Amino acid sequence: MKVWARINHVGWVHLWRLREDYDAAQPSAHFLNGRTDPRWLEMALTPEQRSGLETGELVEVEDPGYFQDEG
Repeated sequence: MKVWARINHVGWVHLWRLREDYDAAQPSAHFLNGRTDPRWLEMALTPEQRSGLETGELVEVEDPGYFQDEG
């Protein structure tokens, strides 16, 4: 399942199920500490995804396991 991710200025990763939710300024469906969360740290990101996230962009990624029951 694809989700949308963005890392804020303090390092928290926010996840949205739909880009439309982000565009409509809806709160993230899940958030986590990107420096300590094991599922996030084990994610295989492309160089483009990593670069986008590091600059604060909204990036489409594979769900690291937070929405498995909603598949």
